Amino acid sequence: MMEDEKRAVSSSDLISRRDVFNLMALSGLALPLTGCASPGEMPSPSSESLPVFAQSAMPAFSVEEQDRRWSAVRAIMAKPTWNLDAIIAPSRGDQAYIRYLTQMGGPARGADVIFPLDANQSTYALARSSRARDFWIKRLPTQLSDGRLIISEGEGSEGVAEGLKALGLNKPGTRIGVAKLMGTRFEPEGLVSATYLDYLKAALPGVLFLPIERWGTDPGPVEEVAMVKSLEEQEVIRRCVAAGEKAVETLIQAANGSGKKQEDLWLPAFITLLVEGGEVPSRLSLSLDQRANTTMGSPVEDPVKEGQIVSQEIAASVQGYQAQVNHSFFVGTEGTPGFDYYRAAMEVTLQVHSETLASMVPGETTCRQLVELYSETVQRLNAEDAAGVVLHSSGLGTLSRPRLGPSSAGQDEDIVLVPGMTFDFKPVVRLKRSVKEDVGAENRSVQIGDHILVTETGAVRFGKRELTPIATGG
Repeated sequence: MMEDEKRAVSSSDLISRRDVFNLMALSGLALPLTGCASPGEMPSPSSESLPVFAQSAMPAFSVEEQDRRWSAVRAIMAKPTWNLDAIIAPSRGDQAYIRYLTQMGGPARGADVIFPLDANQSTYALARSSRARDFWIKRLPTQLSDGRLIISEGEGSEGVAEGLKALGLNKPGTRIGVAKLMGTRFEPEGLVSATYLDYLKAALPGVLFLPIERWGTDPGPVEEVAMVKSLEEQEVIRRCVAAGEKAVETLIQAANGSGKKQEDLWLPAFITLLVEGGEVPSRLSLSLDQRANTTMGSPVEDPVKEGQIVSQEIAASVQGYQAQVNHSFFVGTEGTPGFDYYRAAMEVTLQVHSETLASMVPGETTCRQLVELYSETVQRLNAEDAAGVVLHSSGLGTLSRPRLGPSSAGQDEDIVLVPGMTFDFKPVVRLKRSVKEDVGAENRSVQIGDHILVTETGAVRFGKRELTPIATGG
């Protein structure tokens, strides 16, 4: 790829529509639903017919949704097991808590948030600059109209200390929960700067600063609330899944033709996710004849060849939310060597997927029990599990619990699957050679991942694509 292309793809900021069209032209591929039938018919970047992003990256949740979250979080803060007077979410590092409580975040960054237990006190978001403050004030007029959320300037530990004092939350024995202080899934030592925490302790002697994440069935006042999605959140998840399914279509289209490399598939799929989600996707890992996550989300120069199985982890981002989609497909035709194995393996994987979910009882089945049902079904169908994680919840950034599989950490295993939870159930299965031999010395794995909503009666699909074996046809 050209250097300008690489910079655009790796940027953490939103890419402009002009950049999108330049990238599309460089990729030589027409993307679905962008209004272009083929690369030759693309309008120039200066054309008035440039498409708008399918979804906006700006905040869109209602005040009613904000109130629902705030009320539920405060109810858990008040429990004796937590007994928190306030929660603070530092802006440096993970933005999930900030965005969940205020909608501030993304490429424009968030702010240090002070969220008091007392609903009669205002929630404060301390932006890093007057420009950032003005940016968010313009975009959250409804949320700011009654004074319950106040955006001001003063990012950092000094601003947070002054804010806590102004709220009267500086008395000895005051209990302040700190987001991502410790115990997070991928950062067990936390994400909070030692300098930040040391300043708060010095400025507020006697105040207790406590972690608010735990493993198990009492995961924390924000983690617990975020696991069950409201109707507004479910609609965002639906949009994430729709974008992911369009990316699958794009990958299949891009895989046709000779001389392709993995990056020739990755780039058009990335652009599809960007255009459809309105934000840089949270995940796009694409591998050939290997587990989907082996390329670690990067475009690489691996050659695409007939007979290969393409697996992927695809997660669009909409309003900061992510929801994964997976669908292994075969490069070639039904007559290409290896297709018979791929089809047989995919049919078993689809059976595992449907039978396991059909066995789930909402409100009773735990994550551990669902994974056990999955393992038993794989074994009964004379196959082998090749998944690290088989249940991957959707959510806002790192607020995406539960997440586990047969060989992954079991801290979430006792969480009960209740109505309102949303997750990608994504079996990875390899047939035993006694059942069906692949073309190589070892059988390859295939994966299907379909995003579902837990309802009162069972699992309901968000996706619309046909769940079936797929050959690219050339």
